[in-house]
Amino acid sequence: MSKRDSLPEFFDEYKDDDDVELVDSGDCAKNLRNFCLRLLISLVLIGCVSGSLIWSFVNGESGTSTNENHRDASKNFSIFVDQYSEKEGLYITTYKLPENSDDIDPKVEEFQSFWFQSNTNQTLVHQISPDVTIYAFEKHSYWYDTSSDSPKCRFDTNMNYLTYIKNLGMTTLKRYHSEYEETHNGEKVFIYQGNPNEVLLANVNQTAFLVTAYADATTGALLAWDTYFTFESDSSDLVYKTSYEYPRMILAKPDPTYFIPPKECSP
Repeated sequence: MSKRDSLPEFFDEYKDDDDVELVDSGDCAKNLRNFCLRLLISLVLIGCVSGSLIWSFVNGESGTSTNENHRDASKNFSIFVDQYSEKEGLYITTYKLPENSDDIDPKVEEFQSFWFQSNTNQTLVHQISPDVTIYAFEKHSYWYDTSSDSPKCRFDTNMNYLTYIKNLGMTTLKRYHSEYEETHNGEKVFIYQGNPNEVLLANVNQTAFLVTAYADATTGALLAWDTYFTFESDSSDLVYKTSYEYPRMILAKPDPTYFIPPKECSP
């Protein structure tokens, strides 16, 4: 008896059917290998994308929200928003040149600065100089001073969130330019001017005559502001301009832990 004759009878019913295709076991193995290969490639790609997202989150600006807000600053600008800049902030002081000085460039000092603002909670933390940081709340403030070996913190009921921002001269910013202006690393910004009569800086005892602020043309975030001062004497150590620059300012809610005053602060 042949091998074919030994097959069950019902197989013979399809022996002349042209629509029947016999599946080769070799093809099954090949298809299985291809499927496994595609699955492996997909998993590798998913892992790479996930790793990139995690790396970006860990190495980016920290905050409680990754949803950055954008606002149109082309016609009006307000500093009363939730925004923060932890990295790359600068405080720059430019001094007046001495009379009959042969120097071409004036004396300039640069220091690190940061800005954490929650307008929702009426709180602000601002490093205003190398040694002084203000923790401004709705009804009071703390001045944290690290100029000595033993940091000190002064409780101030006369200073609060709104008063401090008003003293910066940026509560009534107006735009006088109809076109974009390039400044600060070539970023497109809208330029605004504030009320210099309101300026009362804690670290400069001079009268301001101009405040210029720069709002990011895309996000509307506050990127920088310059404050120019008058000279009331011939002293060469007077300040000509102070600048705060925050090229990585983000319109988002900061982490609430940044608003916790140091342990040295108490009412």
